[in-house]
Amino acid sequence: MLKKIILMFLFLFLSFAPASAFNSDIQVEKDGGIYIFKVPLNKYKKKIKPYVTEELTTVSDVYKNNPNFRLVVNGGYFDPKNGAPVSNVIIDSKKEEDIFDNLPLVRSLQKSDRLELVLNRAELRILEDTKNNLSFDIVNHFYIPDNEHTIKHSIQAGPMILPDLRLEEESFVKYNGGRSVQLAGDVLKRRERTVIGLKKGVLGFDNLYIIIFTNQNKVTLLEAKDYLEKLKLDKALNMDGGASTSINFGDIEIFSDTGTQRRVKSFLVIEK
Repeated sequence: MLKKIILMFLFLFLSFAPASAFNSDIQVEKDGGIYIFKVPLNKYKKKIKPYVTEELTTVSDVYKNNPNFRLVVNGGYFDPKNGAPVSNVIIDSKKEEDIFDNLPLVRSLQKSDRLELVLNRAELRILEDTKNNLSFDIVNHFYIPDNEHTIKHSIQAGPMILPDLRLEEESFVKYNGGRSVQLAGDVLKRRERTVIGLKKGVLGFDNLYIIIFTNQNKVTLLEAKDYLEKLKLDKALNMDGGASTSINFGDIEIFSDTGTQRRVKSFLVIEK
């Protein structure tokens, strides 16, 4: 009799538990208006990669149209007027998004003497060694991996937040006579934010973090840095934010205060 009762409660739980209850390997914590997704790399490192669409598309559409995707979050910068890239993306060792495909932007950056700084903005890299082992890092674009590693995937945005916030070095802010002039990314304003972070374990980075600052908890990047330090992350990268901030995972769907997800160009996905 007891066995029948246990089986009945188990059946009811499986029938009515929310989808997020089955995602215990990807942990989700909600801190007010902040969502923290903790992804164990020992299980998912081969399933994490950038994704690019031909036309501007919402995170939700990418998620719903690809049943093999377990999580989809918005990626790097793009020109919302024509969809041209403003940052680089590499997938399976092939460059899928190249800032030099956006020649008007490149020429404008050259005239303002900002091109080199923008090209060197930070990126999430997934590296492959000679034995096909994968590892993760967040570095600036000009950083050259050692001879034993090649870049399998990368997605660029910026600025780097941890270990150091590189606002001026990546041409998001310019300081002039002690005054700060904002150049890109609304980095000094309180906005929704999408952040990718890494935390070290015994054998290198063992957890990937996706932190979403929603419209209920908008932050400047200085405030974001303080929060990420409290999480004790070792490296962190700001992705496209503001209206682009969006994620789909199980029954969780997040968008900015526009009330709908913005159409974007690049994504970071986690496959099932």
